[in-house]
Amino acid sequence: MWRAAGLALALAYPFAVHYAVLSGRPAPALAVLAGLAGYVLAMLLPIGSRVRWLLPLAASVLALAAPGAGDWLFDLPPILIPTALCWLFGRTVVKGRTPLISRFAQLEQGGTLTVELARYTRRLTWVWMLFFVALAAISAWLAASGDRVAWSWFTNFASYLLVGALFLGEFVYRRIRYRRYRHDSPMKLASRIRLADLLRRQ
Repeated sequence: MWRAAGLALALAYPFAVHYAVLSGRPAPALAVLAGLAGYVLAMLLPIGSRVRWLLPLAASVLALAAPGAGDWLFDLPPILIPTALCWLFGRTVVKGRTPLISRFAQLEQGGTLTVELARYTRRLTWVWMLFFVALAAISAWLAASGDRVAWSWFTNFASYLLVGALFLGEFVYRRIRYRRYRHDSPMKLASRIRLADLLRRQ
């Protein structure tokens, strides 16, 4: 139920924001945004399974009650989230650390990587970093342009499609280029990865 709630909030968010932009009614989208923030916070904090349900709910209620909350709040996630992901990936490419994509590959390959896979996964970590920088920059530029409809289409729909295209395109390329190695399905690999573990692990 907890994962289903998080997935429902994540799926509802882009549609809620797009509706807010077109209708001029930000309240429902603000409630979903606050609920998502509360969900992520509850996932990261060491709290009980029953108590954690209160954080998304309380955040949503507070967002609905907040006076004067405006559309500018919606500009923040499309900039801050890719920036945070760039930092998450980037802190692992410094000397002495294992690049994040290499960690994923280690899970897939049973703990060790060949030299060529280690090199490839390091480069791929950089690709994702630059990709997130581009997403944040385009989102910021569209927000500054004042074209809310174009901003909404990009941040709420096109950016997700771009992420999916890069993810699946890389998977297909890797299956062909490195066919002699084991390759788990994207869903199986994703099931092994928890955001909280990635944020806590140095």
